[in-house]
Amino acid sequence: NLASKDQSRLFEPIKELDILLTQIAAGVPLDIMPGPNDPANFSLPQQPLNRCLFPGSATYNTFRSCTNPHCFELDNVRFLGTSGQTIDDLQKYSEANDQLEFMERTLRWRHLAPTAPNTLGCYPFTDRDPFLVESCPHVYFAGNQQKFETRLLKGSDRQLVRLVCIPKFSETGVAVVVNLKNLECHTLSFGTQFS
Repeated sequence: NLASKDQSRLFEPIKELDILLTQIAAGVPLDIMPGPNDPANFSLPQQPLNRCLFPGSATYNTFRSCTNPHCFELDNVRFLGTSGQTIDDLQKYSEANDQLEFMERTLRWRHLAPTAPNTLGCYPFTDRDPFLVESCPHVYFAGNQQKFETRLLKGSDRQLVRLVCIPKFSETGVAVVVNLKNLECHTLSFGTQFS
């Protein structure tokens, strides 16, 4: 058993996050995905974070705890993304000029996790592969990356896909905003000191 002091120390960051997410969910739809260091299952696809972690924000119907990877549509714009483990694992075993090149490869291969299950933990599916990209997204993102990067990719059928590397917010204080009309994106920097 953890001492109550240790429990409080562990729960305090989640409590602060819930306060922030509650303020956001009060005004706009909000999806949250688990990442590699979150209280969720380790293997992909990661299941949604338990709503009991977010007692304030979970009261809003605009708040959704989602799987990783996650696919959703907003104003007829299809988004597909991961919390970054799939791209990080590719980087360990192959070379590319940047993270966006790894993302482009997975999109062209139509597979989000080409190294799973060999070097990336995943649930053993026998009837289907949940990592197949069945339809081309308009925006493909990877979270928890070292820095913000973006590129517009033109597909073989002339479709446009915005690739976005989203940096670790806890280290950079940077969030990414995508314009749904033209798929342009930019960063928002928050003024808190990050160490």
